[in-house]
Amino acid sequence: MELEELENIHPYVKENRYVYNGISVPRVTEIISKMIHEDYIVSWANGLGFKHKSYSKTLKSAADYGTFAHTSIELFLKGEPITGYSINPVEGFKKWWSIVNQTNEVKIIGQEFKLVCSWFGGTYDLLLSINDKIYLVDFKTSNHLSYKYCLQLAAYNYMLKLGNIANISGIIILQLSKTEPGFNEFFLDFSNKEDLDYFQFCEKTFLSLAYSYYHILEAEKRYKLREDK
Repeated sequence: MELEELENIHPYVKENRYVYNGISVPRVTEIISKMIHEDYIVSWANGLGFKHKSYSKTLKSAADYGTFAHTSIELFLKGEPITGYSINPVEGFKKWWSIVNQTNEVKIIGQEFKLVCSWFGGTYDLLLSINDKIYLVDFKTSNHLSYKYCLQLAAYNYMLKLGNIANISGIIILQLSKTEPGFNEFFLDFSNKEDLDYFQFCEKTFLSLAYSYYHILEAEKRYKLREDK
């Protein structure tokens, strides 16, 4: 089965918020989280249990914090007042934004833009033109960066290319600190062959995850049909 054939399995996909031609498709982040499991997450969850903290509540709190940071950055870039109060990740972004704009010609092409294709969907944070080159920018408030973020952006770039929306020259992942108004920047410049090769490898890796994700759904469906006989 080729990736192009996978839309036939869409009716069995559940709990999604992206729709392509009337059919629900999974989030990019959902595919990554379901297909890649890392031991440190289990250790972290167990640690919460020892501290008598709820895993689901902690995750929700982190997600809410990240959403608030993203919304605040969006308001800042639009020149609108930030509702409530500013937090360290927002102040960290402002520092980065000031530095980038000091010696470069920067234009916002798009922000918080929803992308979707036949197999998955996602929303990029920011698409920037810096000195006439286009970069895909992502904000993270997590405590550490991971290769999985490159897989995520590779999936977004796949959809940008598929929709003839943009031809990017690189990616920027901004890790925005929760404890102080600072940032850590991870940058891939596609004019560097090593960076481009890695990103293309990430795209192939994500597509293989999507391929396996749908095959697992189909295997489960077929098993249940035989189990019910």
